[in-house]
Amino acid sequence: MVLAKSSAGIEIAGPDLRLAVLRSSLGKIRLLATHRIAGFLDLDEEAKKKAFRALVRSRRIPTARVYLALPREQGIVRQVDLPGEMSQKLAGVVRLQVETLSPWPLEEIYWDFGRGPQKKNGKLITITIAIIPRTILDPWIAFFKSVGVPLSGATLSSLAFANGTNALWKDAIPTIVLRQEHSYTEAVAVNGSRIAALTVPATEDTLSQPVIERLLPVAKLASAEGARLFVCGEKLDTTILEDNPALPIEGAKREFTRDFGAIATALVLLKESTFKSNLVPPALRYRESLLRLIPAYVLGILAACVGLALLVRGPYQNTVYASRLDAEIRKVAPQVREVAGQEAELNQLSGKSRALVAQLANHDYNLEALRELSRVLPASAFLVSYGYQDGNITISGFAESASEIQNLLETSSMFKGAEFTNSVTRDATGKDRFTMKMTAGIGQ
Repeated sequence: MVLAKSSAGIEIAGPDLRLAVLRSSLGKIRLLATHRIAGFLDLDEEAKKKAFRALVRSRRIPTARVYLALPREQGIVRQVDLPGEMSQKLAGVVRLQVETLSPWPLEEIYWDFGRGPQKKNGKLITITIAIIPRTILDPWIAFFKSVGVPLSGATLSSLAFANGTNALWKDAIPTIVLRQEHSYTEAVAVNGSRIAALTVPATEDTLSQPVIERLLPVAKLASAEGARLFVCGEKLDTTILEDNPALPIEGAKREFTRDFGAIATALVLLKESTFKSNLVPPALRYRESLLRLIPAYVLGILAACVGLALLVRGPYQNTVYASRLDAEIRKVAPQVREVAGQEAELNQLSGKSRALVAQLANHDYNLEALRELSRVLPASAFLVSYGYQDGNITISGFAESASEIQNLLETSSMFKGAEFTNSVTRDATGKDRFTMKMTAGIGQ
């Protein structure tokens, strides 16, 4: 799971405290805000605590990851090249180097180091060592702990600048960071895994170019042409501000580059680089406990389980209902087959019954029809054939007058539509031979 992380970078520059808040999410870094407390170092201890607590409370500054950058002249930064085969035992080798480089006893300092990448077929590794006296860092560790903002780490300003430029710009272009304060000017040159820095007192005629020209030999650069120049600080001229390269950070407007020191310090917690170092000893570093995330993880898992249950509930219920329905169908299947057989038998019997009723009804119609014919027809007429089917009657016979027979049948209330089916013929005895059809009126 990729979680958003926030970091706060605190920089002590001149008499001021400057603070920047960054947030990293899905690989993208966003600048949330920059703040400052002017004249912070001129306040007494209680006023410092009150001012800092008020800033944290009013601006809702996250305090889980806080990094501090102190002025470079309060410590020592040195670089040494060590053989590549020593990479497995660097800590011990660097400790010997620290004992040699430090003007203070080993038990009176805090130190850390960062290592540069070992190039393919490279025989040397560039090690950047940072040293600071405990008497300088311990009061700051105690101060921030007392105001409820324990430090996750600390570094020196030149290393913070180097880490920021190294993390933000991955190209091979050298970068010169020039911080102009009212009391001093700090210059830092970063060229790959190499760093050079110097600090000069500020005067009325202090210009950027002379400081850069003094820095170039230290950084072993022939000229500043082609290098990336980044100027920041309280004394920064707004015209120079427009010439600064844009920070590749979301929400970092041009005017925020003035506080690049605090921004670079906050980046130490979010980006790895050759110059990353932490002068706060491991035992005193504040680490955000992952145990506090357990309720969030548990709730997330429960929410996922509930969502999954809701997704499968419908198909599962349908499957259960279908299996139960199949079981009930199999249970009643014999009875259903028996009922179906009885229904078929009943339908057959109903058909026979209807046929019998129809036959009986037809029989009654025949008797009525014959009785009506015997009443209507004259004694001189006789029939030779009689047929009855579905209420239709067909007769043929002989009579003195066939037309008279038709008239007599039409006057009967039982017969309707009496008509000849073929022509009337006269036989040798002088009688008309006729064939007629009609409809029986009974039951219509």
